[in-house]
Amino acid sequence: MSGISLLQDKLKDARSKRVIFVSHCLLNENTRYLGGATRKGAIFELIEELKKKDVGIVQMKCPEQKAWGGVLKKEMLRAYGAKDIPAFLRKIYLNSFISRTKKIYSRIAFDVAGDISDYIQSGYEVVGIIGVKGSPSCGVSNAIDIKKSAEYLVGIDVNSINKEELNKKFYRELSSKSQGLFIEALKVELAKKKLDVPFFEHDLPSEIEGEYKNILGV
Repeated sequence: MSGISLLQDKLKDARSKRVIFVSHCLLNENTRYLGGATRKGAIFELIEELKKKDVGIVQMKCPEQKAWGGVLKKEMLRAYGAKDIPAFLRKIYLNSFISRTKKIYSRIAFDVAGDISDYIQSGYEVVGIIGVKGSPSCGVSNAIDIKKSAEYLVGIDVNSINKEELNKKFYRELSSKSQGLFIEALKVELAKKKLDVPFFEHDLPSEIEGEYKNILGV
C-alpha cells in the first residue's frame, strides 16, 4: 500500500468523496444582474436538496463578474439606454465585448476543468455541474441571446424600466434553446481532458416566478 493510500486508510473520516460544481449565483445571488436576484443570499432549497445526497458543493467563479466589470457588471450596464451612440460604434463595441468575454470564460473554464480532474484523479466522484437556465453564460439548455438582449437594452428608457418588464423580456422573448458561453467553454475544456461529467440546470425563469424545481430529483 502506497504512502498516500495508507494515510487515506488510517485517517478515513466522514467525507462522502462526492462533490458537485455549481454556478456561483446559486449560492450568492449578490452577483446576479440588477433585477435578477430573488433571494437575499443563497437558494437554500438547492442546498437542502444537495444535503440529502451528502454531496459537497464546489462554487465556481461567476464568469460574468470576472468578464463584465465586477459584481455590478458595469460593462453590461453601459448598454442601457445607449441609443444615442451610433450603431456602427455599438456594433464594434459589442463584437469586442463578446470576443473578450469568450477569452476570459475559456481561462475560467480551464481552471474549473482542472479542479474537476483533480477530484476525479483523487478518487472522488464528481456528481455533476449545475448551470442556470436562461443565463447567457451558464445556461445548459436555454440561454439569453447576448446580441439580441444588447439591442433591447440600448432602446430602453432607464427612467421607466422595471425588473418585471426586464425579466419578462429576457426569458420570454430573448432566450432560445442554446448553451451559455461559459458552459460552451467548459465543455470544450472537459473534452480536452476526456472527462464525461453530467450537466444539470437550475430553472431561473421558474425561480423568478416564485417556484423552485428540484434539480437532481431528490
